[in-house]
Amino acid sequence: MLLAQRPTVSRAGPRGPVRGRKAARGAAVAVLVIGLVITAILAVVTFRGHVRTERKLLVLQTKLIADAGAAEDQLYAQDLGGAARLAAATDGNTATFTKNVSTSVTAKGPFIVESLWRLRGSSPRLITAAGGTPLLAPTSARAAAVIRQATASKTFVVSELATRHELRLGLAAAASGPDGTFVVYAEEAAPADRRISEPASSPVSALDFALYLGRAQTSAALLETDAPARLPLRGTTFSTRIRFGNTFLTITTSPRSSLSGTTGVILPWAIAIGGVLLTILAALLTERLTRRRASAERLAGEIRQLYVEQRSVAETLQQALLPQKLAEIPGMQLAARYLPGAAGVDIGGDWYDVVPVDDRQFVFIVGDVSGRGVRAAAVMASLQFAGRAYALEGHSPATILDRLARSLDLERDGHFATVLCGLVDVGAHTVLLANAGHLPPLVCSGGEARLVTIESGSPIGISGGASRAHAEVKTGANDVLIAYTDGLVERRGEILDAGLERLQKAASRDFPSLDDMLSSIVTELSGDEPTDDIALIGLQWLS
Repeated sequence: MLLAQRPTVSRAGPRGPVRGRKAARGAAVAVLVIGLVITAILAVVTFRGHVRTERKLLVLQTKLIADAGAAEDQLYAQDLGGAARLAAATDGNTATFTKNVSTSVTAKGPFIVESLWRLRGSSPRLITAAGGTPLLAPTSARAAAVIRQATASKTFVVSELATRHELRLGLAAAASGPDGTFVVYAEEAAPADRRISEPASSPVSALDFALYLGRAQTSAALLETDAPARLPLRGTTFSTRIRFGNTFLTITTSPRSSLSGTTGVILPWAIAIGGVLLTILAALLTERLTRRRASAERLAGEIRQLYVEQRSVAETLQQALLPQKLAEIPGMQLAARYLPGAAGVDIGGDWYDVVPVDDRQFVFIVGDVSGRGVRAAAVMASLQFAGRAYALEGHSPATILDRLARSLDLERDGHFATVLCGLVDVGAHTVLLANAGHLPPLVCSGGEARLVTIESGSPIGISGGASRAHAEVKTGANDVLIAYTDGLVERRGEILDAGLERLQKAASRDFPSLDDMLSSIVTELSGDEPTDDIALIGLQWLS
């Protein structure tokens, strides 16, 4: 009976706490796993985002370097090609060549020596050199090969010359004229040990880079590098190629440290250390993204600034191609204006020139090359230099235009040009004119203006058109003759006669001076920002 009153021990109590601990442990494990997964995902995503950003910044900086190299290629092609065409037009005149390349071989110029060669048959001959002695031996087989290669190339050719203590790049461009083929050969210095040191202010100071001549990235093709370690570059790298004459330049870069700052490197590790810092790290990430946006806005501002600077460079280059100062002609007052078009940053092809022939005569030329861009400017420079050379040789305006026509072909070069050329006899008050598809000049006398009636031949570069003939204009004391390009009078959706009438009306007044007259005409017809390039020149007889 006593046994019947003893309490029975229950087994359910201990099982309840065990199940609760297991459930709590399972939930904790689940939370831990989920937290670790989320932390891992955030860390991986952040790390990959940092890698992509680093890659984009590396690509952007490398392409900026490549764009600078491409601009240098165009400048070299224009410099060497223009010098070669001038040599061809002047039959290799050494004084003209030396004067033309004098700025290229100064301490701030791109070359340490620039030389002129003539090719007759298969044997080149060195005519003259400016700045020093070429490393390329004039009588060597390599010199003959380089010169022949330049004559067969449509652009400049590049060669590498190396000695134990010196390394140079040779660049050569050719042009043919009526008196033979001429080659301008220049040499640019390069570090003999291929190593350079960039200052901290350099835009590439945060990068290791290697520059190779050609497509191959080998030690033999290396031109220069600022990498302290052995090549090839390792880690995150980016390579691009740019055209350089008849070959390529290969640029390979690698960041020395994080291009976007240290936060991008630390952030993935900070997220991985503990989920407890997730909020703080999220705030840092927000801060980072805010800085990114600010950086993007700054980059957009810099791009806008680069656009303005590029346009300024284009305008400066155009102005540099035009005469810096008009010649002083006794008995005459001369003035000129050039206004670049407001649309785009490309260089135009409008030009003017004045060339004294003797004490009483001078030649003026006004022309307009079709299209825009560096190529149009190069054609303009070629025609300008050739026209000046023909004028100095004493040719008549029609002959000058006929000779210019030999150097340009629309189908071959992709451009044509309209040109007005005049020979002024100051004492006789006469102007002998020849026209190649250009607009007629304007003669202003006694407050009245009239267009000169002159037969127009075919533009330069277009064959099969009307031949060019002379027309003589007689002027009086204080009369003004104005020659101009079509940007002054042409308007979209309007016939040309309307613009010519505006020009006559604007010029049919009395002006204090020739400068005031040209300024007033340009302002009245085009405003401060013309849509197309404008070039005009005014000639006034003082008695």
